[in-house]
Amino acid sequence: MRFETFVALRYLAASRRRAHVALIATISVAGLAVGVAALVVSLALLSGFQDRIRRQMMDRTAHLRVSPQRGARLADAERVAAVLKSLPGVLRVTPLIEGRAWASNAAASAGVPVRYRSASEPPAAPGDAGITGAIAARLGLATGDEMRLVSSRSRLSPIGPLPVTALVRVGEVRRGSALDKPGEIEVSEATARLLAGAPSGAGAYEARLADPLAADAAARAAGRTLGAGYRVETWRELNGPLAFALRLEKAVIFLTVALVILVAALNIVANIALTVVEKKRDLGVFTSMGASPGSLERIYLTLGAAIGVLGTAAGLLFGVGLSLALERYRIVPLPSDVYLLSHVPFAVHPGEVALIAAFAFLTALAAAVLPARAAARLAPGEAIRLSR
Repeated sequence: MRFETFVALRYLAASRRRAHVALIATISVAGLAVGVAALVVSLALLSGFQDRIRRQMMDRTAHLRVSPQRGARLADAERVAAVLKSLPGVLRVTPLIEGRAWASNAAASAGVPVRYRSASEPPAAPGDAGITGAIAARLGLATGDEMRLVSSRSRLSPIGPLPVTALVRVGEVRRGSALDKPGEIEVSEATARLLAGAPSGAGAYEARLADPLAADAAARAAGRTLGAGYRVETWRELNGPLAFALRLEKAVIFLTVALVILVAALNIVANIALTVVEKKRDLGVFTSMGASPGSLERIYLTLGAAIGVLGTAAGLLFGVGLSLALERYRIVPLPSDVYLLSHVPFAVHPGEVALIAAFAFLTALAAAVLPARAAARLAPGEAIRLSR
């Protein structure tokens, strides 16, 4: 064991004559551990909710979408569909047909403007539609009820122009989520083509992959094959504003809770500074025996590193253990009739744990720099004189 490490560990241990120094060191370790544990639990809580939102993105959003750079319709829709089908891992390719309409219940007693789109997954029945809870509440609809859609497009008839209408059955009422647009409904491809007046072609094509995480590689491959004139977007880009909000939320929570670690770092500064004052005679003796100023500085840097390792390790063990227990045993319940979850979720990500550990350790080490430099500048004669 090196000389500096041995002396630092002796200073960290308790002694009868210097018990108050060891007590302050213990408080510094405990403060750092509490800050680390609070940061781990906070990010685990946030990650639990955000992971479920990302899963909703992958479930409710197309993994790939190809649309024209200019114009409202694809010039070569069949080629786009063929390219998407040729990509590895593609499960399904569907055209995107969308437009605006007026929705009302079968009795026409209530109506609401909506935006319809062809469903990315075929409905259970060809005439079924998926609507949000907001539309169902405004129209008084439930699963199995009929709904009338009146398109903004009209057709000519012997008595003049008439609006294009379609009668659909409510097949699904979706509960509210971060991805739901209140005025959007999903209908079958045939119904969407009827309302939009598009018997062929599409405004865009969407694809679902076996592995949504491979969407970036698939998008690059599709872009190279299709060439210029097409916009290829992944599910992350289609939900760009929401994804940015999630990243910003996590960054703000990290910076806010990390203030607890910074407060603990101030305790470490006070602890090491007090140790320097208490051990002035030892510093003078070490210098007289040939210890260099750099060696004295390394003693207190090692002391700060030891406090950082102990506090960080204790905080990580407590925070990770608590987060895993809260998730495993579902200790914090939620009312299922209000929220989409039955309990508060927690998710521990190894990358975030490593980031917290590095931040806490480096903060503790940085807190020891100023007292360590002060110890290195202390002259041996002055140290012995001041310690009398």
